[in-house]
Amino acid sequence: MRLHGYFRSSAAWRVHIALHLKGLPVEHRLHHLRRVGQRAPDWLRLSPQGLAPALETDGRVVLTQSMAICEWLDKTHPEPPLLPGTALQRARIRAFAQAIARDIRPVQNPKVFARLRRSSGLPRRGAGEAGGCRIGLPGRGGEWHSSWRPRRSMGLPRRA
Repeated sequence: MRLHGYFRSSAAWRVHIALHLKGLPVEHRLHHLRRVGQRAPDWLRLSPQGLAPALETDGRVVLTQSMAICEWLDKTHPEPPLLPGTALQRARIRAFAQAIARDIRPVQNPKVFARLRRSSGLPRRGAGEAGGCRIGLPGRGGEWHSSWRPRRSMGLPRRA
């Protein structure tokens, strides 16, 4: 198997961790999606959405979307299982994983920051500014971030 990822991608790390927990041999191919671009023809042939990760299976089938890849790994390589035994335990693990994938990750995603930057009129980030993190600082037109303060270590939005 070959895992194509981006070093800043929490989704790629999710698959990397699952492969490690299962003890499966994998060849890692890192792509710098900001430098090379998520729209490079070679990358889009591998991952039509232009997103990391992409997992090439031994049969040369390419899977995308980290949660789907992890589920495929668990079905095709059942031992050791990624999810615990009881339905309640599995539901809690899935809820936690989905909170990261759907609630935290989009906020640190470069394309989300780019859209926020365009809609708020903020200038492009300066050198050394990580991933657009300044967009949410008070006084810079981005107070939207205050609703994303961590709650119970899951980074879920606070209730109004």
